[in-house]
Amino acid sequence: MSFLRHILIALGYSIISAAVALTLPRFFNGIDPNTSIMLGAVVLVGSALLHEVFARQEDEGRLVEEVQDLRAGHGKVMGELTRAREEVGQIYKAIETMTRRGPGGKALEDDVGKVMAEVRMLQELVETLTREADPSSPPDEVTTVARMTQIVTSPEEADPVIEHDAVPDGPQLDDATIVHLVRDGIAKDRVDLALQPVVSLPQRKRKFYEAYTRIRSESGEVITPGQYIAIAEREGLVTAIDNLMLFRCVQQLRNKHNKNRNIGFFCNISPHTLADKKFFNDFILFMTENSSLAQDLIFEFCHSTIANQDDEIRHQLSRLAALGFRFSLDQVNSLNLDYGALAEQHFKYIKIDAATMLREVPQPTIDIDLQDFKKALERQGIDLIVEKIETEEVLRDILDFHVDYGQGYLFGEPRNVNVT
Repeated sequence: MSFLRHILIALGYSIISAAVALTLPRFFNGIDPNTSIMLGAVVLVGSALLHEVFARQEDEGRLVEEVQDLRAGHGKVMGELTRAREEVGQIYKAIETMTRRGPGGKALEDDVGKVMAEVRMLQELVETLTREADPSSPPDEVTTVARMTQIVTSPEEADPVIEHDAVPDGPQLDDATIVHLVRDGIAKDRVDLALQPVVSLPQRKRKFYEAYTRIRSESGEVITPGQYIAIAEREGLVTAIDNLMLFRCVQQLRNKHNKNRNIGFFCNISPHTLADKKFFNDFILFMTENSSLAQDLIFEFCHSTIANQDDEIRHQLSRLAALGFRFSLDQVNSLNLDYGALAEQHFKYIKIDAATMLREVPQPTIDIDLQDFKKALERQGIDLIVEKIETEEVLRDILDFHVDYGQGYLFGEPRNVNVT
């Protein structure tokens, strides 16, 4: 009800109550002016209360209609999701049948096996979005199926085209807005791959890239991992983001292999993804079909996850290691590590930021001889990567420790790449 309407109604009630107060003494001699005014006030209050009751009933009726419309819309979306999952299942069955009957021999079976593994990963992504969808603002998972299928089956995989400008810092947003942008970005394929070079030292030759994800809003604003990771973990969306980043890394590596280029990608795997048994089983199958990339795809895990790993995580890592994949330990906050145990688990790289490196080295609590630190790593076949090297001065200090590789804005910022 509009504000003007309320004013008019209140004015009407006031006129009625004033009329009652003025006319009653004229028609009823026993009523004095004070009593008449009190009766007019009673009429005014009673009319206002009656109006409030009717207004609330009207609002309640309108809310009921809106809730019914929302339920009907949600039911329609869920019906579309069900059909989408059925279509993905039919694709999977058709591919499986073709594998059994196809006359193309082993090459055909290998190609179809890759597609089947990708379809399983795609199906898990759709189911993740479906499980976590917000009923009041459900993402368009039917669009997601179409767009994700385009991602994993694209016939042409172009070179990464590194943009000239660095990916800007994201805008300041509240949690609810970030959750919406993440869901919408995943559903509508607005998750970009950004790469930051890792260079050999002291030559500064690019040897690897670390992969990051950037999520764009419909208007083109970018949110970075620093903004959305914690919120995505809380909302159960990290597995879907890991899924997309993995697809894009595999696309880039396939293309580089076709061009006989030797460069590796560091791909971060969150502890939430490791703990998701259903996803990780499909993930292992997907990587089994892409085991030819094992020498150039390094899975990166944060130090806290590995330091507190349980038997399940240890088992999952051993499955990946059995396929030939190597690991990197990230977010290391101390050099006092069991390097032998890490080497046994296929960790071939350790990442530590420059500030921590320079702070830790002078400390007497390190269990190894500082002069022999690099040799201790070499004995275990582990390479050291110092990240967050931002200035030439810091680089000069780091080079005193004969570091293998460096990463940081001094060598290049994370830049978006085109994945087609």
